[in-house]
Amino acid sequence: MFDIAVIGAGINGCSAAYFLHQSGLSVVLIDKEGIAAGGSGAAGAFISPKFSKSGPLKEVVEEAYSFSLGFYNANFPEHIINAPLLHIAKYDDEDAKVAAFKASTTLDIGEPPPETLALLHDEPKAHESVYLQQSAVVDAAAMCEALCRDVVYLNEEIDDLLYEDGCWSVGSVKARRVVLATGAYRKLIDEEYIKLRPVWGHRIDAKIGVQMDAIVHHLLSISVTKPDGTVGIGATHDVHFHPDAGEEYDLETGRKELLEKTRATLKLDAIDVVRDYTGLRSGTNDYMPIIGPLVDTEASLAAFPELLQGVKTTKHLTYHPEVYMINGSGGYGYVLAPYLAQKLCEHIVNDAPFDASLLPERFFYRSVKRRG
Repeated sequence: MFDIAVIGAGINGCSAAYFLHQSGLSVVLIDKEGIAAGGSGAAGAFISPKFSKSGPLKEVVEEAYSFSLGFYNANFPEHIINAPLLHIAKYDDEDAKVAAFKASTTLDIGEPPPETLALLHDEPKAHESVYLQQSAVVDAAAMCEALCRDVVYLNEEIDDLLYEDGCWSVGSVKARRVVLATGAYRKLIDEEYIKLRPVWGHRIDAKIGVQMDAIVHHLLSISVTKPDGTVGIGATHDVHFHPDAGEEYDLETGRKELLEKTRATLKLDAIDVVRDYTGLRSGTNDYMPIIGPLVDTEASLAAFPELLQGVKTTKHLTYHPEVYMINGSGGYGYVLAPYLAQKLCEHIVNDAPFDASLLPERFFYRSVKRRG
């Protein structure tokens, strides 16, 4: 019997397993493919804030950026490369957002060095930009492995969950609580309001013939030069392809997109692709991540039918017993995951409250409103 079963070994699941294990709970981490085998392994894994004017997502990501940058450096310095970041607006309509961020941020910014500017084509240099002094790129797969190295891991496909006698049957094991970190793949709790937006990503490691001393974000993200002489490029954001749809992903077309956008940003003679990584990330319709317990829709409506008339109070909700979700981080997975996982752990261990704007129940209320 485990205290917690975490299902899904991407960056969210590995981070949750790490914090829960560190708190003294017995944890089992379960994934059908392997650690960082999906979207987390294909992620660019850049640690940066959201470069925009304002809004709740910007605030959450900025807080998570500061937390996660400190967390990774303090606990896993061997799997992170710290470097400044030059963020350049992609299009004319993004110039105002970057300018507003630059004018209002309290983060440490400066001027990009001449050697970085010399690598850029004239088109990106014509857009607004900001040079962030503190940023980083994480070794995605190695970081996930490191986070869960002290946790029991099972390579097992979970088809369903069964709760009886105060515990969950999760495949071959039993656990008192379950944390769902399954990304945009199959839902194990059948709730209509849990609708995650799948985003297919393709990243490459390549040798580009120049030394990158700063991360560059423009049409895509390009890392600093890594110890093996490569840079990480990507990842793409394809909302149309899904690996479960029966169609094979066209690796050459994805690679072509990455190379074209890299060449449009940097002055390069040649790009030698060393490795390709692909996988599915998950986002939400409101772009905010999800963390917290899952509402049992039918039990809640049976007990309090007035919910269909627009009543909105948590005392009228019934939850699936001891089930939590951490999901929907989109392209900010490596920024948000440690921050959210710590919040999840604080709730489970100390009953600390969640930020209401991140709770799954926000989607429940919208779903019920449509029913009414």
